[in-house]
Amino acid sequence: MRALTAIFCCAASAAIAEPMTGKAFDALSQGTTMHFTASGQPYGSEQFFANHRTVWRASDGRCINGKWSYNSPAICFVYDDGSGPFCWVVEGDAKSLTVTSTRNAEGEPPLVLHMSGQDHEPILCTGPLFGVAFRP
Repeated sequence: MRALTAIFCCAASAAIAEPMTGKAFDALSQGTTMHFTASGQPYGSEQFFANHRTVWRASDGRCINGKWSYNSPAICFVYDDGSGPFCWVVEGDAKSLTVTSTRNAEGEPPLVLHMSGQDHEPILCTGPLFGVAFRP
């Protein structure tokens, strides 16, 4: 029985995802656009460029330039409007990526986003800068 318990403990430990490093995140994201959902609903998209530059497009179509950095174990984003840092623990891979906010309102669970897609298309803004493709 102890051997069986030990096997289950080891299997459970192996199944726990490790947070993605900055180097791994850069390799996965650079040159792509990632699309995210929260509770199955569109949340936003982020386009990733060289030198950790990004463009975030909220679900309402507004866009903002930003930059990310690695602050173990999180990837943190700061945007040109002075907002941030917004830090996320990133787990998974290109097929199943989950990001969990490290900052949440007291007593509230952290925001968890799931990557619903990844492509190489530029961000198109439909907010105040309608039809503009961003290239930082």
